[in-house]
Amino acid sequence: MSLSPLAAIRFEQGDIDGFLDNIAQTLTASGLRIRGAVQTRGAEAGECHCADMDLTTLGSDRTFRISQPLGNGSHGCRLHPGALAECSAFLERELEHGADLLILNRFGRGESEGRGFRDLMVKAIALDIPVLTAVRPTYAQDWSEFGGDAACDLPMDDAAILHWLATVQQARNAA
Repeated sequence: MSLSPLAAIRFEQGDIDGFLDNIAQTLTASGLRIRGAVQTRGAEAGECHCADMDLTTLGSDRTFRISQPLGNGSHGCRLHPGALAECSAFLERELEHGADLLILNRFGRGESEGRGFRDLMVKAIALDIPVLTAVRPTYAQDWSEFGGDAACDLPMDDAAILHWLATVQQARNAA
């Protein structure tokens, strides 16, 4: 198993948000300090007929609305970069108090363009905190370029995630 401190779950479909939340709950119940954010979607409503998107932080349960309605005639909602930046700053402050793992809902378009949670991931690694995220095939190449030798890919499987983290923690403790 890889000792890479950056790991991404490759996924195309399925409830990745529920999966990440379950992993966080399992690890928290085992006594680990988990920080990060998972995404939830509300019911489709409002003028733009899209679902609200929220990020709920792990360990503090603070919620950030990261979608913004574009109004009548729009076919979707747009990511609110200010809210995402606010969530990232909040999480960075939490990491300063220590964590055993940072879980982030996606490595997506923003991260592939140098924004989003990208700087937060770098900060976590600098603080010796491993990072678990998820990536769709569309952004897999950008993920590989960002992470280089420090990154690995994992399946959407509880046992694989838990084994990866245990291996990374053992390496950290041995150093």
